[in-house]
Amino acid sequence: MSTVCIVIVDPYSSGATLAESLRARGAECVAVISSQMLPETMRTRFDPEQFREVIQHDGQLEMTANAIRRHQPMSVIAGFESGVELAEQLSVNLGLPGNGTSKPTARRDKFIMTKAVHESGLRTAHQLLSRDVKEMLSWIRESVGWPVIVKPVDSVASDCVFCCHCDDQVRHAAETILSTASVLGIQNEKVLVQEFLAGVEYAVDTVSYDGQRKLTAIWQYDRPTDAEDFICYDAMRLLPYDGDRQRTLRDFAFAALDALEIRFGPAHCELMWVDGEPCFIEVGARLSAGVNATISRTCGGICQLDETVDAILAPDRFLASLNDQLSLAKLAANVFLIPPRKGRLIRTRGLDELRRLPTLHSMSVASEPGTELAHVAGLVTLIDADENAIEQDMDVIRSLERAGMFEVEERT
Repeated sequence: MSTVCIVIVDPYSSGATLAESLRARGAECVAVISSQMLPETMRTRFDPEQFREVIQHDGQLEMTANAIRRHQPMSVIAGFESGVELAEQLSVNLGLPGNGTSKPTARRDKFIMTKAVHESGLRTAHQLLSRDVKEMLSWIRESVGWPVIVKPVDSVASDCVFCCHCDDQVRHAAETILSTASVLGIQNEKVLVQEFLAGVEYAVDTVSYDGQRKLTAIWQYDRPTDAEDFICYDAMRLLPYDGDRQRTLRDFAFAALDALEIRFGPAHCELMWVDGEPCFIEVGARLSAGVNATISRTCGGICQLDETVDAILAPDRFLASLNDQLSLAKLAANVFLIPPRKGRLIRTRGLDELRRLPTLHSMSVASEPGTELAHVAGLVTLIDADENAIEQDMDVIRSLERAGMFEVEERT
């Protein structure tokens, strides 16, 4: 076969845009579905027509590798969090570039991931892995104090993440986690308890080829302080590439990737700035979700999606631009719309006002009556060269929320 073929494991969310971009550059793609247990809500944007073949993995690595081998692929890459481990196993089996399997669970299991980064000498949160609530409470009192973060070891998109301030909240969080499956359809067997880090949170987006790395974007999270329920963040702001803090965050993120042996492909590293220095939270060895993988391109910089495609199809070009000086012509913010409570949507107000925002780039807002709302009911992306203009539009959005943008059914 003369056409270049790329295998994408679980090409969902931003992983679907990876298939589109590879095809636009003349490659063909094969999809591997890692599990039938993944809920339909996680399989967003998947289009089977984008792929030469769609292969269902049934747990037999060699069978899946043989099904792929006949396409003579040049790379295997994860399109979504659920595909990270399988993509690495397949790349090793097929002798293709990848991150290897010497740390088989360190890129998905948050406890093992944090332990590996800590052992490399980088600052991490203190943590405990257990399913015994008494052990958790004893550890909290003796080691870290209140509050604490309680979550599954393989959570995605802030799924089942609790901020606990007392014994009863820990008991409730642990019971909830252990009695449910994750959003990836995996039964939670243990609970991860970590110290609460009070600081400013960042995400550092990167792409690597053979251990050589590029910074593609840095995002600063806004964490609401007045929400009744704990919300990890309700907005993300794209930062300029240059700056003392940005350089420190970049160097720390690159060192964390070294510790986890992430040497190929995209990753985003979440860090907390605490006491004047970065502290590790977690890494996703995949493209950033949604529009985040491309927004920095729209703002005049490079973007994670394009650089990933270069790392796969044109590594010489990727490496030749490693030391380019980067800048942004515009800034951006992703504003997450927060409903007053979980429940069934009755109506959505203020959509016309959102459409008239001067800095509006795109929006996706729940508006169909009967839709079940959880923590987030929509996303509005704002882009402008003037940071103040973005701030003004963010204020308008929050005013609309406070005025009752989402009318949600009361539950007794």
